Amino acid sequence: MPEYNQNILPILPEAKFSKNGNYENAYFTLGKRKNPPLLLCHGIGANGLQFVDDAHFFAKKGFYVIVPDLRGLGRSKTPKERKESDFSIPNLAADLLAILDKEKIEKTYWVGNSLGGILGLAIMGIDAMRINKFISFGTAYKLNVPEIFIPIVKFGSESLGKEMSAQLAARATSLNKRAQLIIYTMLRDVDMFTVISIAKYVRNYDFIPNALKFSGEILLIKCSLDFAVNQVLGATLKAMERKENFYLFNVKNAGHVGNLDQPEEIRKAILDFIANG
Repeated sequence: MPEYNQNILPILPEAKFSKNGNYENAYFTLGKRKNPPLLLCHGIGANGLQFVDDAHFFAKKGFYVIVPDLRGLGRSKTPKERKESDFSIPNLAADLLAILDKEKIEKTYWVGNSLGGILGLAIMGIDAMRINKFISFGTAYKLNVPEIFIPIVKFGSESLGKEMSAQLAARATSLNKRAQLIIYTMLRDVDMFTVISIAKYVRNYDFIPNALKFSGEILLIKCSLDFAVNQVLGATLKAMERKENFYLFNVKNAGHVGNLDQPEEIRKAILDFIANG
């Protein structure tokens, strides 16, 4: 995008790969292997580029940081033949567990944005002991979006083309120029088959029971400018009121990818939450 300085993009560390079935999922790690593990997982349409700056920060703070590219996104490799069911929530969650297995990590601190949070909630119902403390932003624990939403998104993307769609989405997601560049870069080359397939599975789910049963501590970071998610957070917040180890943290002037809008505040919230208790 001509109005952005491409030189301010983060530099992705070298990719590692974890195989699960016919899919090879990319991820990178930073920090010393002996340090406490911290997984940073992006949302739908994004990739590990979203968390490069955060990964360096947390590695310097004494964590072993793991940042995946979800199936079909970023540097992950997909087979020639694929189907929509490949991108179900259980399959995406299994990919992340496979990465933890490859890294020989039994338990990790989990930070998820949007879909990254959904997958953490799903893993709570599969193998909750793999998660130490759970932090999410841009994630509702329950969602029910009308099916008509999917063809509308598909039609809009096909009509506008990837370039224009990426530009408009970046500007709609953040007011921060650097954040817009990162978002645009991730969306510009995204595979729409992957995005639409994932969207069909995440439009309707309920992981509130998993969160209520989870024995660890949970932090929900609510970003003030994340209007779409905040509109559907009511059921989540009402249900979690009765959970003793659930905490809510509000961040002003941050949107759906709040770590790019208010990185210092969100990093501090994560560090404080991990340190306490």
